[in-house]
Amino acid sequence: MNIFDFAPTPKLFFGPNSLNVLPKVIEQWGERVLLITGNHSFDQPKLKNEFQQLLSSFSVTHFSSSGEPTVETVNKILQKVRPNKFDCVISIGGGSIIDLGKALSAMCTVDDEIENYLEGLPTFRPHPGTKIPFIAIPTTAGTGSEATKNAVITKYGKNGYKRSLRHSNFVPNVAIIDPLLHLSCPPQVTAASGLDALTQLIESYLSPQSNLLTDILAEKGIELAVRSLNKAYAEPEHLESRAHMAMAAYLSGLTLAHAGLGAVHGFASSIGGMYQIPHGVICGCLLVNTLQKNLNKMLVQSDNLSKTKIHRLAELILSSPPSQVIEENVHNIIYQLENLQKALKIPKLQQIGIQHNDIDKIAAVTQIKNNPVDLAIEELKEILVASW
Repeated sequence: MNIFDFAPTPKLFFGPNSLNVLPKVIEQWGERVLLITGNHSFDQPKLKNEFQQLLSSFSVTHFSSSGEPTVETVNKILQKVRPNKFDCVISIGGGSIIDLGKALSAMCTVDDEIENYLEGLPTFRPHPGTKIPFIAIPTTAGTGSEATKNAVITKYGKNGYKRSLRHSNFVPNVAIIDPLLHLSCPPQVTAASGLDALTQLIESYLSPQSNLLTDILAEKGIELAVRSLNKAYAEPEHLESRAHMAMAAYLSGLTLAHAGLGAVHGFASSIGGMYQIPHGVICGCLLVNTLQKNLNKMLVQSDNLSKTKIHRLAELILSSPPSQVIEENVHNIIYQLENLQKALKIPKLQQIGIQHNDIDKIAAVTQIKNNPVDLAIEELKEILVASW
């Protein structure tokens, strides 16, 4: 029962047809809307028509994008939209699109380039926290960006990076999570984003910064994800599974925001700056081997908290009651997650384009701030090699 604080969360509308509240939500701020979507968000005519009707009484400026938001993309859109005044920003899409909208809502209020506000860069300075009201409408169940105060921005290349634009005020004003919008999410995206959510839940649960409230949320999220991800992947129109995954992703955003993440996301940050590979795919590739290394080292620590959390993980993940032998539980957790990886057809690192001769560099720059155990660079390399 450690001391903790819990930041504000978005006004949440959750459930089938919750999208219908959108006009009333917009009206509280005005009529001028900056709409950010994925390039394929409106591929389905029915969905496109639905949004057109919901937004028909508003003045809408629409930009679409693909991939993860980059420094260049954000600055390019800012040049076009800053001369205008908007009453709110709406993002409809996956986590990357929500991050893009979140960044634009903040950066429209300052006359500067985004790289000057990204954490960890030499030019960094704190953002004043001003923003245009922001509405997040996820169409995938993954990053939990609809619940967080940061937007992850990427710069690709030799000196590439992934950095966060972050302020407590950047939590979306409103999140509308309608699982009906997730039914058309492609299987491969369902798999990758779902494993990202599961990874975030497990990492925040095992984090040294976790607390009673994040543990409660993470436990429910893990249970929902483990029970529903494969079903959502195999039967895309199974609404209950989509709803469960949508809630798991939202919970993962809350827990990561307050407890932090571990080595899998450390790897994903390092790799993501070097390769144009979707974040969720990287997490899916690395979850099992990283978790195996972490749990085995937690066994060596042999403290009561580690034992309790491993036993609870086994209760949540396994389809049968856990063993009283903790080592068996670790083995069975890994076995269960390996089977999930296989069912979701998650590739190896080499299959997604990671070069073996980059392993040393990736390990050297990977940070594991909130990992449950210390991992030496050699151990990080072992995880990468096992996942390659």
